[in-house]
Amino acid sequence: MSDLAAYHAWNIAALRFSAAPGALSPEQAVRLADEVERAQILESRILETREAAAISLPYDRIAAAAAGWRRENPDCPLAEAELFEALHRELRVQAALDSVAARAPEADESQARAFYAANPARFQKPERRAVRHILITVNPEYPDNTEDAAHARIDSLAAALKGGAAFADLAARHSECPTAMQGGLVGTVAAGALYPAVEKIAFSLPAGAWGGPARTELGWHLVACDAILPPETVGFATAEADIRAHLTKQARRAAQVEWLRLLMNRPVVVAA
Repeated sequence: MSDLAAYHAWNIAALRFSAAPGALSPEQAVRLADEVERAQILESRILETREAAAISLPYDRIAAAAAGWRRENPDCPLAEAELFEALHRELRVQAALDSVAARAPEADESQARAFYAANPARFQKPERRAVRHILITVNPEYPDNTEDAAHARIDSLAAALKGGAAFADLAARHSECPTAMQGGLVGTVAAGALYPAVEKIAFSLPAGAWGGPARTELGWHLVACDAILPPETVGFATAEADIRAHLTKQARRAAQVEWLRLLMNRPVVVAA
């Protein structure tokens, strides 16, 4: 295997199999060889284009990329000179693809409005709740966190809430979750983001109320709803910039895909 093929093999093996090439099964090794061959063909085709020929990269940029790659892949045996050349080729490929993408015009307001009108569901925000919780974990290895002890502790905190204690204060002092540092604040969430038992309580409460306890795989929870944000439609003025960025990204990706398709379909010219 050439040095350049070895570079591709190392990258592809890590991406596809999370392993070094030498650690792959025979079946994986066959798949890797096929992907390396395709990657080399594509790279060579791109580097033969006028787009790639117009690119000049400073030494320092290639050296920095090589040093960063080496830090992330310290066990790769590829020599420094070969690694430098591989990164030089890879960066030229990426620069060529970037230049092709840049040919696609940015999406304009009319395109953004058409997308907004055609995709109304994408601009609907569901009801969301600002949620806090207090967690007492269950862990039989600790006397204070056995099932019975944890249940008793959560019940005592519920009694304190009924007596007028502030939920955030109790969470800060007693919750066994990192959110305790924010008074138990989980955040503003839509349905589907929480454990089902916690969500059932959170989305049944009026704003400013608390409920529970609820049992999850973590332990026992008390749950509070600070605020309810009703469903809303995101207006075009708010969404326009994101829509235009999305459409521009799509157009640039499409330009790259079409360029690569034409490139790979070119016949190979064999010198006489």
